[in-house]
Amino acid sequence: MNRTVAALLSLFLFQTMWLSAQWLYAQPSPSADEVFNAVQKKYADGASLRVKFVMKSEDVRGSLALKRGNKYILEVSGRTIICNGTTVWNYDAAQKKVVISDFRDNPDNISPERIFMNFPRGYKPSLSAEKSSNDLLLSLAPAKSRDQISDMQRVGMRLSRDLKLKQLAIYDGSTLHEWEISSIIPDAGLTDAMFEWKPPQGVQVIDLRD
Repeated sequence: MNRTVAALLSLFLFQTMWLSAQWLYAQPSPSADEVFNAVQKKYADGASLRVKFVMKSEDVRGSLALKRGNKYILEVSGRTIICNGTTVWNYDAAQKKVVISDFRDNPDNISPERIFMNFPRGYKPSLSAEKSSNDLLLSLAPAKSRDQISDMQRVGMRLSRDLKLKQLAIYDGSTLHEWEISSIIPDAGLTDAMFEWKPPQGVQVIDLRD
């Protein structure tokens, strides 16, 4: 997986952070570990999700559909990346070109499933509240260097008081990448067939599979 695709896939740190209001209000001052553990539990329960987002630095809108089994569809800035768990299609509609490659689940790379459905449990959380907005700010950093996923040195999440994800930030050691989350639909009922794809007629195909 090249660095460009890995950077796009780092968008994948967007699963739902919704918890029931009953849980939240039963814990008027939840600790960082309580919030983090609840979020992890929510991730583990999900089979699929849909996300819409805006990349703040470029004002670019995008979307992600994700299903267990390393199946995903990422759409951003005229490019669509589809994976059925085995094959990856990187399609540029403007250039009428698609690059086909094998999906390789390297544990050192960021992948949608690793982030959203197997949330990085080796990252240590800290929690604060922003007075002006009353939002919760959850920050995650690797407890040990070996726990770090790819270049993801720090993750910041802005949450409403009912723990709905509003913003996401990732620091990779040199650059802070920020996204606004406009919509998240958990348990979206996505089927395997959605992640099978055939190039449209007239599209140049570059096949890099083994």
